[in-house]
Amino acid sequence: MQININTDWEWYENTNVFRLFYHCLLHTNLEDKRYCGKEIKAGQFVSSITRISAETGLTESQVRTALKKLKDTGYIYTKSTNKYTIYTVNEYQKYIDCGQVAETTTEENKVVENGTKMEQTVERKIEQTEENVKETCEKSKENCEKSNKKAFIDCFERLWKQYPNKRGKGQVSDTKKKVLYQIGEEHIQRALKRYLDGLEKDASWRKPQNGSTFFNSGYVDYLDENYEKPSEPQQQRNPASVLACERDYDFDNLEQQLLEKQFGGNT
Repeated sequence: MQININTDWEWYENTNVFRLFYHCLLHTNLEDKRYCGKEIKAGQFVSSITRISAETGLTESQVRTALKKLKDTGYIYTKSTNKYTIYTVNEYQKYIDCGQVAETTTEENKVVENGTKMEQTVERKIEQTEENVKETCEKSKENCEKSNKKAFIDCFERLWKQYPNKRGKGQVSDTKKKVLYQIGEEHIQRALKRYLDGLEKDASWRKPQNGSTFFNSGYVDYLDENYEKPSEPQQQRNPASVLACERDYDFDNLEQQLLEKQFGGNT
């Protein structure tokens, strides 16, 4: 796969915008695929601001600024769900070439046979240099896989630092780390905060589960689409406090005072 961006492209001299657009072209699908039960068409890919920041080396603020410029000028548009964002590169075919085409010119030969003039056309052949294309695409795929692996491992390391119980780190496989990365670091951070807030409220009896348990499956119940906020318990009056309140009144004394007022103290 070869990326073709001319030097006269309007954002060519803007380093951040150029880097982001190039990154989008590298990651866009060249054919329709499915992701989490949804069809992602050619020219689209699934990502997030956090993931793009990790993969490009740009800060999240720089990614948002560059993305806005690309969206405002019609090169990219996005559609977000509560789990991920679909990025679409407009007219991606103009910038992506996954092969080099070699042409052999058509030669028209006029052949005279048995006194009859025959026109023989040698068909134009368009030959793809398959070996070069395969080598280029494989290198691109390999580089992309290395970049993605570093991205999801770095994402996991950042999440792990925020978790209080550091036991079982080695039991979280690369596959599980990749799932966390695909869900999105921001979503996992929200799930982690909900879990830790619950621990803080119940600190007298709850302890954090092992890190491996939480990041392998424990976080699922705390994701945006699964989390149910626990209802606040209604505060009930303590019967003992009610009785104590009632005891503050000496009804015999009150009755005596009323009688004295009524009869002028002659009781």
